[in-house]
Amino acid sequence: MRTIIAGIGYRNLRDHSVGPLLVDRLAGQRWPDGVAVEDLSYGPIAVVQRFEDDPLDRRFDRAVVVSAVQRDREPGSLTVYRWDGVLPSEEGVQRAVVDAVTGVIYLDNTLVVARHFRALPAEVIVIEVEPILHEFGDGFSPAVAEAFETMCRLARTLATDCASGEAIPVAGLGGGSPAATTAP
Repeated sequence: MRTIIAGIGYRNLRDHSVGPLLVDRLAGQRWPDGVAVEDLSYGPIAVVQRFEDDPLDRRFDRAVVVSAVQRDREPGSLTVYRWDGVLPSEEGVQRAVVDAVTGVIYLDNTLVVARHFRALPAEVIVIEVEPILHEFGDGFSPAVAEAFETMCRLARTLATDCASGEAIPVAGLGGGSPAATTAP
């Protein structure tokens, strides 16, 4: 199985830097063949093009996508789910495409645009952390810093153990119901 671990976020934006910084940490590790670690913190249309550039026989089967997303949960809490791939209404997709063209970097937006253009792998597993600090600067809040190593271990397991995704609940963007949001 070919898998990509993808971080999405903004560098130097405190807790919202978790995706790119996780990629930085994991990129220096040894990985089995078929696992790639990449920062996808650029426009969603470019993400679509990045996936479409792979030859058909080299496309990914699974994406493990890591980001900080404010959903008004407990700060530092992790939400892990297999995204069901359900897209919003046509108007919602259009808003996501408009945001993509204007350079918005946001997990939901990237997933919606990439799914709309059929660029994502069949299986997308999302690891979200609830951020606190949304300001320019280095360093995570204590709650996100505490969750960071768990996120790294979880991303590695999900990328290297094909069966590990089976235990992850299927849910819509954000993880759905509270029962489906607890990290394994």
